Amino acid sequence: MSAVLRTAPAIALKVLVRATDPARRELLRRLVVDAGHLPVDSPSAADAVLSDRLPAEGFASMPEPSPLFTPREVEVLAAIGAGLTSKMIARRLAISPHTVKFHVESLLRKLGARTRAEAVAKAREQTLRNTVEF
Repeated sequence: MSAVLRTAPAIALKVLVRATDPARRELLRRLVVDAGHLPVDSPSAADAVLSDRLPAEGFASMPEPSPLFTPREVEVLAAIGAGLTSKMIARRLAISPHTVKFHVESLLRKLGARTRAEAVAKAREQTLRNTVEF
């Protein structure tokens, strides 16, 4: 087993394992667990998909992945949603205004937004779309 597999990942991912052969699927699930990640059975619960083949339709049939935000990006996005300026966000989070600008640019890119307001709106829309009500 390599050193990479023996060290725990910084963030455990929920991984959907797809394989046509049951023995191969079980081997892949064990590799996921050994790497410190959690195998899941639902595509909607998965952060990543590990598959031994592409669907017949290729990549085009695969759903668009939702962007993964860092914890700091989530804090910056919440502050933007609260109407704070970059300078106010920097003070609140004890980071430089330049770092805030970096996080805002990353959020805009990940959300496909052009403005801060559009980023907040798209994030809320995405959250509502991914929420399951019982």
